[in-house]
Amino acid sequence: MFRQPAAIVLAMRSDPSFLHILASEEAAPLRARFRERVLGGGTLLDTADPERDSVFVVTRGRLRIFLATSERELSLAYLEPGDVFSTHTRARIIAVEPTTLLLADRRIIERELLGQPALQASVLRVLARVLGRAITLIEDLAFHTVRGRLARYLLRTAARRGETTPQGPRIRFDMPMEEIATLLGTTRQSVSTELNAMIRCGAIQRPDRRHLLLCDHARLRGWAEGDAVGWLTDGAADPV
Repeated sequence: MFRQPAAIVLAMRSDPSFLHILASEEAAPLRARFRERVLGGGTLLDTADPERDSVFVVTRGRLRIFLATSERELSLAYLEPGDVFSTHTRARIIAVEPTTLLLADRRIIERELLGQPALQASVLRVLARVLGRAITLIEDLAFHTVRGRLARYLLRTAARRGETTPQGPRIRFDMPMEEIATLLGTTRQSVSTELNAMIRCGAIQRPDRRHLLLCDHARLRGWAEGDAVGWLTDGAADPV
């Protein structure tokens, strides 16, 4: 039987998500199709049968979606409570902390949605948001330097969950540097170098180990949009 854990309630309070859809009265037949799965931190989600073609929604914890070869990894996204994804991709899925999922067979979910146009529209909006994130990642990697990617990441984070302060948006920045580097498609050293350069030129401040203040929004926006002049005037490392 489907249960509505505390994580669902917390996620619903903060941001409209697939969890809102599952918790609605009209979605009762849909949510009955999901089963709960708990992953320990560092556990890969096995996408072999019977979960080869499943849809899942995160109710607690955090997952990393990534591509990997024997030599390197590239993070595609981090999924948090309310995010939805599918196992029917070539990407690998790992829990970066203890995580709870709700999984359901994709074909069954498709059948459940056939007679519910309003619910279909809600699901499509959620999936469009996930696709948008993937397109943003491709754009970052294809068209922006490491500094540009980092600036874009900081601005997106501030837009989603930044806290307004007199000095500028304040964001939580406690993800390990290695995780940020794989998300931006670069190395830990490059991220650290660019972050320190941004601090030295006053674009951002780091009041403590867990937070950043975005002090110069115009300069960050310039880097995010590909302002090459910033590379020549701020004494940073060469673009990568």
